[in-house]
Amino acid sequence: MKVTFKMGGETHRVEFTIVPTKGAGFSSIAKSSKDLETLQRAIPLGVTGDDLIGKILAGQFEKKLGIPVDVDYDHKGAGYGFKIDMYSLVKKLK
Repeated sequence: MKVTFKMGGETHRVEFTIVPTKGAGFSSIAKSSKDLETLQRAIPLGVTGDDLIGKILAGQFEKKLGIPVDVDYDHKGAGYGFKIDMYSLVKKLK
């Protein structure tokens, strides 16, 4: 999935690989070292990058899926972890 970030007056385009995790979640990892470098350059100084990028990605996923997606702050491993709101998913299936 390609995501466009607009930070500091610049536009940054980063491609992510999406992989499922146990439970109702998935993780998003920068696809290449070039994408990771772009992502690191996009984060403004003095800002906690994980929080900022995680929230931006969650918003992009919500738009695409049409259901709430939360950042999984307990995610262990590379990339950013996310949880799908299963109640919203089930409601959509009814």
